[in-house]
Parts: sequence; C-alpha cells; structure tokens
Amino acid sequence: MKNLFAVLLLLVTVTSAQAQFTPDPDYERVLVPVFFFGGGQGGAKWFTSFDMVAPANGFQLATPVLRDEQPCAFCPCEIKAQVEEMKAETICGQFEHPFGLLLWVPRNVDKDAVHTSLRVSDRSREDDRAGAQIPVVWESDLYADAFVLLDVKTEPRYRSAIRLYDAFQYPTDFVLRFYDMEEFRKGTREMLFETIVRAERVSTPPGRFPLRPAFLMIGDIVAKWPQLASSESVAIEVAGTSLPISPPQYDRRFYAFASITNNTTNEVTIVSPR
Repeated sequence: MKNLFAVLLLLVTVTSAQAQFTPDPDYERVLVPVFFFGGGQGGAKWFTSFDMVAPANGFQLATPVLRDEQPCAFCPCEIKAQVEEMKAETICGQFEHPFGLLLWVPRNVDKDAVHTSLRVSDRSREDDRAGAQIPVVWESDLYADAFVLLDVKTEPRYRSAIRLYDAFQYPTDFVLRFYDMEEFRKGTREMLFETIVRAERVSTPPGRFPLRPAFLMIGDIVAKWPQLASSESVAIEVAGTSLPISPPQYDRRFYAFASITNNTTNEVTIVSPR
C-alpha cells in the first residue's frame, strides 16, 4: 500500500509539473520584468511606472492587478482586470515585488495593437533625467535557446546587474558564459569563464494564473565574479536549462536583461537581448 501511495504521489507531481510548462490555452503570459519602489545605493529613490494602452477594443486580463481609482501613488487602490479602450492603464502599487509581475492577456488580442511603457527612475535625481525604459516581454517573445547581452560594462565607474527569469515559474539553472567585449567584436570566442546560477520560484498561491516568474538578480557582476574586472566590458551568453521529463517542458520561457548604473550619477542604462 505504501508503494502504491508513493507511485500515485509521483504521478500527481509529474502531471502537475508537466501542466506547469504548458502554455495556457486562453491567455498569454506577459512579463513585466521590474515593478519595484524603494531605496538604493547613493540615496537613490527608485520608482517604477507602467502604462498599457489598447487603442481599439479593450480587453480583460485574467487577474485583476490594474489600478482603478487611487488617491495617491502608494495608497491602497481598487483593482480591476479591464483594459479600457484608449485609456492608459497602470498596475496597482500593492503588487510591487522584486521578481516583477506576470500579466495574463487573452490570446485573441493582437499584441501589436497593445502599447506598453515600463520605466524605472531615481526620484532623488528626477530634475535632470526621466529614467530608463525596460522592455515588457510577451510569452511569444521569450527565449528557448541561448541569447546574448552585449557590451555590459565592468569598469570601476559602473556597477552592472543581471536579472534572469523563467516565466513558467520553475526553479531553473542558467548557464552564463562571459566574453571580453573587444575580443567578441573581433570574432574571438574564447570565454573568460562559464558559471551556472539558479533562478528561484517565489512562493505564490496555487492556481492557474500565478503572478510571479522564477527570478534571480546578481546586483553587481564584478563583485560576484572579480575576474570580470580584467575587462572594461563583456558579452554575456545566457542559456536556460530544462529538465529531462516527458513530455518535454515548454521551452520558450527564458529572459534576461542587464542594467548598468553610473556610480556617481546613478544614471541607468538597460541592456536587453533585442
């Protein structure tokens, strides 16, 4: 009986894992990679602004995360799921989280007709800069194979961070390969080094529409890997890994980007794969 129970438990676990990697039939994941408010180095006051506009024919998200009415930026707000036609919708601040956020958009929505803006700014320095734009990534634009982040600064004037995502919420190992940028421009493929890191899943309530991706942030890649200091800039090849299960895990689920912050001005530059 104990053996039968163990087999049944294994079948349930495997079935659950398989379903987790299957795209939802009715809704597409849309990754909002950053949605964070808080302090940082050098007295920074980081603020994230998000807007989504449907020029024609509004639609309804699977989960209500949009701000309905709110008297101030950090006040509790009424939430809704409806993206109204020709109205800039924003995410309610109560969903702020270092892992970012997943929106669930109906698959019959034309993504080319939906416009988004995701911007991170330092409000302690907003007199002379408006912030940095970060891509909002639809499920169909996530990666299955290796991709490259180019010209990520490693010289002392900057601190560069990398953020890694699995939009299908599984704790995932990423293989990172680092190349000197100048040598990479010459076509030289000699690696500085290779390492493996893991993006972890946040604990979220079970259900069909989880809010968070699996995530890892390395806040300063030179502090983490001092050997990078020998270069002024690097190319980072990123490859997510999948488990050898049957049926195979859905593979188009990986994303990453780097941010380069000037240590003096706190000005941020975003490096995305496209």
